[in-house]
Amino acid sequence: MLILLDENLLSKKLKQPFIDAGHSVSNVSDMGWRGFKDREIMALAKSHPFDAFITADKNLPYQQNLTSLGMKIVVLDSISTRPDRLVPLMKQASDILAELPAGAVVRIDEALNVVAINP
Repeated sequence: MLILLDENLLSKKLKQPFIDAGHSVSNVSDMGWRGFKDREIMALAKSHPFDAFITADKNLPYQQNLTSLGMKIVVLDSISTRPDRLVPLMKQASDILAELPAGAVVRIDEALNVVAINP
């Protein structure tokens, strides 16, 4: 699976759970898309084509029409974007990605609960 991590997820530690699971993972900076607006990143990700997009931007599902993209979207709901706080959520995301249908939008909280988002 080809996975894109949002601009707020640049640490190499955050890629590792996906790499360990055999996925190919890039972040927005790797793609040269840093500083682009969310709608531009979403359009580029769709045309690349990435299978999944991971973000810690909790407002994204309410600001963009994500279900029409056909990508799996995972929103990390954490009080901090520090890698030590996010690595467990990234592991959970890696574990569930294969089970999610294309176009699914879910939130993972710090208790590792996975909840569908219906924006």
